[in-house]
Amino acid sequence: MSTFAEELIEQIKQSPIFLKDLGALYSYAFKYDLGVETDITLLSQKESKRLIEAAFILSQSQKDENINLAQNISYFLNTITDDNFLKKLTIDIFNQTGNFPSAKTLALKSNFISSPIEDFRNSILCSLNRVTIDNNTFILTEFQKNIWDTLEQPVNQAISGPTSAGKTFLVLEYLIKKILDEKSYTIIYIAPTRALVHEVSSKLSNKIKRYKHEIRVSTIPTINLDLAKQIFVLTQERLQVLLNIYDASKINLVVVDEAQAIGDEIRGMILQDCLEQIKQSSVNVKFLFLAPGADGFENLKSAIGLENIFIEKTETSPVIQNKIIVKMLSSDQNSLSLSLLEKSNRIFLGNIKTNRGFANTKTRLAAIALELGKNSNSLIYGTGASNAESTARQIASDRPTIANEYLIELSKFIKKHIHPEYSLAEFVLKGVAYHYGNMPSLLREALERGFSENHIQFLVCTTTLFQGINLPAKNVFINTPTRGNKGEKLDEAALWNFAGRAGRLGYEVSGNVYLIDYDEWDTQPLNSKVNFKILPSFKKTIKNNFISVIEYIDGTNQKSPNGPSIEAAAGLIISRSAKGTLDSFVNRSLSQEIPQDDLDKLISTTKVSLTKINLPHKALKSNWTVNIYGQARLYNRFIELINIGDIDSLIPRNPTQNVYRNYVLIFSRINKYILQNNNSKFSNYLTNMALSWMNGKPLPFLIAREIKYKQVSSKSVNIDSIIRGVFDFVETNLRFKYVQLGRAYIELLELAFLETGNSEKIKEIYDFPLALELGVSTNAGQAFIELGLSRITAATLEGMIPNSNPKIEEVREWLNGLQENSFDLSYLIVRELKDKNLINFAPN
Repeated sequence: MSTFAEELIEQIKQSPIFLKDLGALYSYAFKYDLGVETDITLLSQKESKRLIEAAFILSQSQKDENINLAQNISYFLNTITDDNFLKKLTIDIFNQTGNFPSAKTLALKSNFISSPIEDFRNSILCSLNRVTIDNNTFILTEFQKNIWDTLEQPVNQAISGPTSAGKTFLVLEYLIKKILDEKSYTIIYIAPTRALVHEVSSKLSNKIKRYKHEIRVSTIPTINLDLAKQIFVLTQERLQVLLNIYDASKINLVVVDEAQAIGDEIRGMILQDCLEQIKQSSVNVKFLFLAPGADGFENLKSAIGLENIFIEKTETSPVIQNKIIVKMLSSDQNSLSLSLLEKSNRIFLGNIKTNRGFANTKTRLAAIALELGKNSNSLIYGTGASNAESTARQIASDRPTIANEYLIELSKFIKKHIHPEYSLAEFVLKGVAYHYGNMPSLLREALERGFSENHIQFLVCTTTLFQGINLPAKNVFINTPTRGNKGEKLDEAALWNFAGRAGRLGYEVSGNVYLIDYDEWDTQPLNSKVNFKILPSFKKTIKNNFISVIEYIDGTNQKSPNGPSIEAAAGLIISRSAKGTLDSFVNRSLSQEIPQDDLDKLISTTKVSLTKINLPHKALKSNWTVNIYGQARLYNRFIELINIGDIDSLIPRNPTQNVYRNYVLIFSRINKYILQNNNSKFSNYLTNMALSWMNGKPLPFLIAREIKYKQVSSKSVNIDSIIRGVFDFVETNLRFKYVQLGRAYIELLELAFLETGNSEKIKEIYDFPLALELGVSTNAGQAFIELGLSRITAATLEGMIPNSNPKIEEVREWLNGLQENSFDLSYLIVRELKDKNLINFAPN
């Protein structure tokens, strides 16, 4: 676009008349869009004409912020007018910006009556952005179409855009097209959380259900050589395991969702290491990075060793997100003042008089959500799990019980599979729920489904929903830029990402983000857009803690006081030295941030230390996230015990056997030699929890046992708090920390057996870290999880199938033969099985 035109747009945006018209438009449209009364008068025809002309000019711009403004004006004009011609013009502007899905949604919602000629014209425009995949036709936005046209190119790509831009949808469709077109193809889809793994794998499984005998979608790191087409949907930790057993040269495409997660401490380092391994093994592999508004993709090149990354980026949102500042009037506690936040500018929308008081700061968030979110579904931010429960309790206390079959079944499920007194079971009956990260996946997904299908109207959530999960809402309520009990500052980019949940492409053209008492926040992070900064955790850790890393590597301080990230960064460097790639790795990934003298010192110190660490180099190559010196202590202890004939007690056995003493010793060794923790009481507790978990014991069993234990020392117990504690212990310790430690234990034991001439004992070692992560120990249980089922469902079915070691097809056949009344299965378990196309009957 010409410089003159852009200058004209800037003059329009600064014009007092335009700003006055814009304020009047927003204020009046607010009456309709939010369903409340204001004292703003109707726009005149002259004002509407000026605004639609301004919107048309703005839509011609190449700048995202101008396109967003054009869409905002068009949407609100469409909302308030009954003039069919003006509706036509507003929809034309959405088509003009290439936002065809929203144009279509707006036309349907506004009852726009188009002429045959206009229908033909719009059809021609849309045809340019229409794609067909496996007989399904989609109309893409201009941004999506630009990406689609480049995906087939053999270059590494990064896609960055707002949460609502439809990135994941587009990429999943591309994966389906690609794997259907090829005779042999392997895709790795990396998601940072198990929740996102489950969501993505479910979508892919559903899309390829007609080809389930040709294409494998797996969420666990196991090999199936019978199928030439495979899609692995894994966390970086599970990918790390897969790369130890799978030929990475067969990998054709790697998708990294939430690519900014490469900056997440240890997990970011694991991701970097896995991606680099794949890059070195597969000559023609293509990398595809996704992020919700991010800068710094170039940092991935040096971290992974890529030659180039083609970046496709937009700040244009296909849905309108209104950031609305809400505060109670000081003169009237029953009235709220609302203003629209446009960058740092405020546009007054009006005052609302209600029958509800808002003076209590402890309940204000709940009160405002109840008042402004009563006509549509709402996400409310809770600073932590406890806070989310408290806010949900306040909202539920002012809501009637709803006669809703889904909610009734959800409540029954919670009482049966979690605990009868879990407060969530009562809240959901009122259309209210809370949601946090350590919840069991099937429960969390049931809440998300209930919200998406409008059974649940108010969902109070923690930062778990800040990334990944596709759970948009009409309203988002935020009253603080902090997290946790200590008021830790939130990442501003993450807060913007959560605000981006407001609105949903193809369903809602607009969404509202309510910022409660915004001016009283310590910071105002939503005044201007903040993107994620893609900065590898490894580079960041070395740069900020160089001396501590050196001290750890040379053995001066073998247990860093600065946290596990120091140990992991040092461990990664030592592993590279063991592989013989230290110089190239350090110089490539750190040269732009660290002085060359420091890099030389880092390299020389590591090489000297490598000769002093009493560990086989193979151990150093893989389990580098675990304290290297702790591993050396454990390895030396293995050698001592083997030499005196104490061999069998070292070997992890199948948890289904009588093995309590076996695992007490194993966890005690891990704690003593790696973590330098001699707390025998904790080792006993850990063993009890781990064996129950690996044996598929249901959560009510674990929770009831914990409640009984707490009641011994306290007259009253908080059931919700105990349940949260069990969830946290399972996810943080059993499914993450001791999975990493367990893998190190097994590999060190195998190496010790080889060193001492006891290689025949290796085959007796049970893979307990995998059982810990999955929560099942039999091959049958793992087969159910291989089919994409949750742990609750897998553990339930594991106790029903009369075959502990079936093949996948045998499991499918058994499930397919189930009748509706075969077993007393919960509604949600039956629905999960039906959604996975594993049974022939529908849930009642």
